[in-house]
Amino acid sequence: MTAQFWPQAMPGGLALHGAGDLDKETRDKILEAADRLVRQFGITKTSMTDVARAAGVARGTLYRYFDSRDVLFDALAQRTAELFVVEVGAAMDRCATLSDQVGEFSERMMRAIHPAVAAESGANQAAMVRMLATQSVPTLRRTAGFLRPYIEAARARGEVRAGLDIDDASEWLARMLLSFTIFQVSVSYEAADPASVRQFVQRYAIDGLAGR
Repeated sequence: MTAQFWPQAMPGGLALHGAGDLDKETRDKILEAADRLVRQFGITKTSMTDVARAAGVARGTLYRYFDSRDVLFDALAQRTAELFVVEVGAAMDRCATLSDQVGEFSERMMRAIHPAVAAESGANQAAMVRMLATQSVPTLRRTAGFLRPYIEAARARGEVRAGLDIDDASEWLARMLLSFTIFQVSVSYEAADPASVRQFVQRYAIDGLAGR
């Protein structure tokens, strides 16, 4: 069921100057180098020169693929989001209920975003934060679209009410889940413990969708 809605059409990425002589292998090598440097030093301390050197390409080659630093880091944010969607979608597909699926999403999101645990998650925390900060409206829409088929399947299974407005429910869940990336302090759960966030979400997230 894994949806492919969220990672589509984010601004940035490959700057096509004579695209015929550009190849995916070099582009991926550049992004992998940028990913390593951002993990080690952060976005603000990673320069185009650093990336070119780490990727083993000339600066001119780097600028043929990514014509500015912002374009490069937007592309890295997109790549990171795509990898997250593949991982979280596969995990959600292994869950039997919408409650477990939403819990899985929330736990993995916090593992990717929260500074206290992000290093353990495999996600590039700085790139994820950039994606959420610079693409807030598209991210909301794509997250709602990503969640939509899971809610539709839950309605078909009878886990939520039959008359549920799928569009409204998708946006509400997306807004609720994404809010955890902004407000990382709580009196009800331990924000640095993704499992605690999951339990908090599962206690309440589905009740409103199932109620009459």
